[in-house]
Amino acid sequence: MAVPWAFYSSDRAQCGAWNGLWRVEIQQRQSCPAPVAGSPKTWWRAEIAHDGTTPYSIDPTFQYYRNVLSYGADNTGVRDSSVAFNDAIHAWQRAGNTVTTRPAYIYVPPGNYLIAKPIQLLVSTSLIGDAVNPPTLLAAPSLRTEPVIHGYDPFQGENGPTKNFYMAVRNFRIDTSRVESGVQARGVEWSVSQGCSLTNVHVGMPVGSMHVGVSMSYGGSAVVIADCTLTGGQTGLQIASQQYLVKNLTFTRCTTGIYLKWSHVTTIQHCAFVSCRYAIDASREGSAGTVSVVDSVAENCEVGVLVFVTGTGQNSLVLDGFGVRGGGVAVQEGGGRVLRGGSVLQGESWVLGNTRPDGYKGGVVYEGRRAGKLMGEGGRYFVKALPQYEGWEGRVVSVKGDKEWKVYGDDQHDDGPAINAILRKHAGCSVIFFPQGIYRTSETIYVPPGSRIAGEVFSTITGAGSHFNNPSSPQPIVQLGRPGESGTAQLSDMLISVADVLPGAVLLEINLASPHPGDVGLWNTVLRVGGSADSLVTPKCAAPDPGACKAAFALLHITPSASAYLEGVWGWVADHGLDPTVNPNVNTNPQNIAVGRGALIESSAPVWLVGTSFEHCVLYQYALHNASNVYIALQQTESPYWQGAGSPYAAPAPWDVNPAYGDPTFAHCALADGQCRRAWAMYVSDAENVTIHGSALWVFFNGMRDGLLGDANFGVENAAGMYWYGMATKGGENMVWDVTETEGNGNVTVATQRESKGGWGGVVAAYLRDAAESE
Repeated sequence: MAVPWAFYSSDRAQCGAWNGLWRVEIQQRQSCPAPVAGSPKTWWRAEIAHDGTTPYSIDPTFQYYRNVLSYGADNTGVRDSSVAFNDAIHAWQRAGNTVTTRPAYIYVPPGNYLIAKPIQLLVSTSLIGDAVNPPTLLAAPSLRTEPVIHGYDPFQGENGPTKNFYMAVRNFRIDTSRVESGVQARGVEWSVSQGCSLTNVHVGMPVGSMHVGVSMSYGGSAVVIADCTLTGGQTGLQIASQQYLVKNLTFTRCTTGIYLKWSHVTTIQHCAFVSCRYAIDASREGSAGTVSVVDSVAENCEVGVLVFVTGTGQNSLVLDGFGVRGGGVAVQEGGGRVLRGGSVLQGESWVLGNTRPDGYKGGVVYEGRRAGKLMGEGGRYFVKALPQYEGWEGRVVSVKGDKEWKVYGDDQHDDGPAINAILRKHAGCSVIFFPQGIYRTSETIYVPPGSRIAGEVFSTITGAGSHFNNPSSPQPIVQLGRPGESGTAQLSDMLISVADVLPGAVLLEINLASPHPGDVGLWNTVLRVGGSADSLVTPKCAAPDPGACKAAFALLHITPSASAYLEGVWGWVADHGLDPTVNPNVNTNPQNIAVGRGALIESSAPVWLVGTSFEHCVLYQYALHNASNVYIALQQTESPYWQGAGSPYAAPAPWDVNPAYGDPTFAHCALADGQCRRAWAMYVSDAENVTIHGSALWVFFNGMRDGLLGDANFGVENAAGMYWYGMATKGGENMVWDVTETEGNGNVTVATQRESKGGWGGVVAAYLRDAAESE
């Protein structure tokens, strides 16, 4: 069926008119049976062709896909394999090179591998064990305090931990039992930042030993660690990072499950602590700005959470559904005083720290209704693991393997028409694999119901051409379903970008819904504008005038008809270049980019944002407009670095307010007030049933006076049933601005950083609407 351009419009009325026709076409063309997971002996990624491209690697011999056995690794566990692992990672001079031009996917087949020297990762590296039969890494006694996997790239220069992007470690068992128990052996060193994935890693350590499962010796600015187990040792997970979400981890017989060395915002969700002395240790003064523990359990533990009490916002703590079983207490002060003895039920929140509007609380319970649509098994907030499609043997097809439609992925050909044809052809039948490459498209990539898309090391879809040029009629580069459609659409390990300055581009639009949570979802996905070698935004936006670089309309739009689960999603408008140009020792290009909007959520169906980050957009990083049933676990934001006093543009400039998208007007600011007219970290208008656990809202650079900026980080206009826990700010004088808290037409600031000091600047443990204190 030929598809005219009009069909790709994101205009809601137009899409609605054609929706029925598309549904008929989908039903007619599907003749294959729905895929069913089985029990294959071999993972599909080990067998499928890895025939992708790296168009900007310069060296024509460069190979991104590497099997460690090809480099001499011994999977019997007899000979040391660490040299082979490192050769596989570093081949083709990747160390100290660029971030985006030389990615590497390192596959580790099943077996046992003796590791005598740390496996040194680099940026843009995926170290992936077999998902069907995960390999085991055996720490040799000679490692002592060195980690088995060293997930910190030392070649990134100044502020290296905050530049450690695009790394993944998955599907491993790590055994440290051969290392002396009195030595602080380590399974994984993980000092990384956004765009990184540590999942399905299982570290086994001798019980009672000094070993550490995961450490963060250099800091970082990462977002999520998910679906891992840590057994034995002194510490399961040591956190030292600007912020973190820890999701679905199990700690068994660790002396301390999670030790917070330092973190400004931490959300611990769906975790189990079994037979640990301390489930969570946040007892060091200044170690934790604010911590939320959600839907977790401490079983046979002496103490659930060990805290340091300051009497201020510092070291704030929230428990929202925390079970204590088999003895022990829920919360204890470092000095021994018990603050909370028993469990905190679901639908209740126990709060220690600054609350609004009630002031500081030393431990009080509030009642708050949980939206039923957001719940999963057992009445807990829904979460879902990264799908790796382990059981889908024979049901995975490569987008480059279709005999009818030719796809290149070389950033030269227009792959859009062929990709659209292949997605329509295989929807509901197979997982579609995108080998590494840059897939240029001049038309919207429509992802129909029944689609599952998996990339490798961030396979990239990049929009190009006039279709994305008109900000008066914004068009999505990738579109999950059309309004009113229902079904499955999943993306993982993908990156969506713009090839040029495209002021009418919406990088990703989600319209699809499903009655089954997680059917529509994104995992380990990046939405990026600028900074990379493949985009003309990078050189065009190096000039000091961001108004000449309105490079995209928005990063993400979840429309009124959609329901979606997002985990490990990073929306980034580049603040610096990722690839060296003239001087290979300098990893920076100036980037002054004006993307209008970050993540716009308009859905009334359930939406889950679990470990997400949106940075450097002009109007806002997150916006909820006419939205309801939204759950956010750990969000991280930064405002554009070029905004502020002395900037030629005060928000919303250089963009115009578009009421159709619920844009904030900044009418509460004086016209010339460059400090007030800065991007909202999050803006909420006409929303209800919203729960947030963990907001890391950072403001850096430009116009700094007395260490604070005049903008408000969080804006609210008309919201009901909103429960917001664990907000931390840096550099923002006004933390919350809420028009609904006023009498008449005036404005009010309900929280300022000056009166809510803690963490990196300001901390509010709980900002609650429609919640009643019960104790």
